[in-house]
Amino acid sequence: MRLLGIPKDLLTEVLARVASTSFSDLFTAKLSCKEFLEAASENYILEHITIEKFPVIPWRISHGASSFLDRCKENGNPEALFRQGMVEFFSSKKPESGFQHLKNAAIKGHAEAKYICGIILVCHGGQSKQEGIELLSSLKNCRSRHRSVKECRNRIKVILQSMWIDKSEAGNGPEEPKNHGRTCNCSKFTNRGWIEEEEYTTCDYCVWDHEATLFCKILRARGFGIS
Repeated sequence: MRLLGIPKDLLTEVLARVASTSFSDLFTAKLSCKEFLEAASENYILEHITIEKFPVIPWRISHGASSFLDRCKENGNPEALFRQGMVEFFSSKKPESGFQHLKNAAIKGHAEAKYICGIILVCHGGQSKQEGIELLSSLKNCRSRHRSVKECRNRIKVILQSMWIDKSEAGNGPEEPKNHGRTCNCSKFTNRGWIEEEEYTTCDYCVWDHEATLFCKILRARGFGIS
């Protein structure tokens, strides 16, 4: 099959959309014609391709697969940036570069990256806290297009559980957030579990302080240094 006369940038955009949902469908498209095969080599494809079939923590991975994932990261693939950021921030004692990877993924709309960046910023406090609250609130405001807060939290919990941690060298997690100091009627969140999403209509400061506090308890249970 030949696709003569179709602009290459249009073919690349089509392939990028295919790649964002299915790695195997991209492979099939590459085999279908010369034009798709050539367009598939564009860096734009690597930026958008799904890598969900690859393990988040690649304990055993071939050189070819490792090279492929590195190219995805180099080309700004949000999931690749998110994974690298998680490992560096929480396990490799590289919080600055780890957070930058997470932030870059969040800027590209990656839901879990928005969640973890928001939690870190809320815990950091000061002017960063408002930025963190806005990131987390953006998840609840766009649930129709993104994963829910609960889904983001649960996936990150699974990733943290899969990490190997040498407790003598464990990366530092964020500190539990300080009380925001505002006067409100949200004391009902004290000493209780995760807040259901239908309750997110209340004070954002209390909701996300509570979320961040419980998240820090997860980190402490995994052995991350939290003061």
